[in-house]
Amino acid sequence: MRKLLLHSGLVVILGLSAATDGAAQGIDSPYRFISARQSAMAFGGYLSSGKGTLDLGPSSGAFFGARYSLMISGPFGLEGDVGYFSRTRAVYDTVPGDTTRQVIGDADMTLLIGTASLRFNLTGPRTYRGFLPYLIFGAGIATDLAADQAPHSELPGEVRFNFGTSFLGQLGGGIEWLATERVGIRVDARNVLWKLKTPRAFLIKGEQARLLPADEWAQNFSLTAGLVFRF
Repeated sequence: MRKLLLHSGLVVILGLSAATDGAAQGIDSPYRFISARQSAMAFGGYLSSGKGTLDLGPSSGAFFGARYSLMISGPFGLEGDVGYFSRTRAVYDTVPGDTTRQVIGDADMTLLIGTASLRFNLTGPRTYRGFLPYLIFGAGIATDLAADQAPHSELPGEVRFNFGTSFLGQLGGGIEWLATERVGIRVDARNVLWKLKTPRAFLIKGEQARLLPADEWAQNFSLTAGLVFRF
């Protein structure tokens, strides 16, 4: 009888232990690993553009494009994006040998922006309660696609401002929310730097020349959002 009771007690203890282990394994974690390593998105937003000391840059406005992302190892990933930004800028004329400038009209400025970036996911290759915060560091180029037009085209060459093609650097961050394993929403903020070149006619000789930069880096702030598809 005593052996029977002992065996029964052991069975009960083992059963309770197994139930406890099962309950512990059933606790939901707020973290979810991301199985899809690639993603693509279309984005739209606003670019607050820096015009520089001489007000040469474009006005602020809508900014949109497309982006591709690839998770490579642990928290790191690579991204490439192409953006389109079309606005106007002020056209200035100046008197040779003088610092006096005056606005004589506007000109179109259409920038095609391409960047490659290193992405660092703050929660690694997983989400926390569906959210994936990250930091971005990258570089690329911006080129002006707008055709030359009046009144800019009527100015002497040394007075014209030409954006041309500029190297750019960027840093920023954002957050991605995955509604499902494949579909999410992403919000992104970045500080983008590109160079503005001062027309030769503005660079007069003498002491006043020290006040005008031959070129300068303009800060531009972008805020974008879009729908993400993972695959």
